[in-house]
Amino acid sequence: MSSRAILKVLASMFAVLGAAGLTLACMIALIEGTIRAVNFESLPLRAVAIAADLVFGTVLLVGCVYLATRLAVLIVGVGHAEFPSISIDEYSREVRSGDSAKI
Repeated sequence: MSSRAILKVLASMFAVLGAAGLTLACMIALIEGTIRAVNFESLPLRAVAIAADLVFGTVLLVGCVYLATRLAVLIVGVGHAEFPSISIDEYSREVRSGDSAKI
């Protein structure tokens, strides 16, 4: 195995462990924030805190998914690859009316 392949495997393992750790830390922070938000005495303040927790949690978790996906694309190295061409489905409903052989 070449040193480049070993480096790629180590980077992949680090990215997976880092993404899992970051997601777990975000979940712990969100649970702690939710517990604190629910414990407010004032109803309007509680509503604002829960809404802020919902928005903040969504941003954190989407950021974790983006970061993990971005790291995976960078490590695998397919960031600028061409998309494969779409094959023609010969059994689709969009078959031309004059082409009855495919029906």
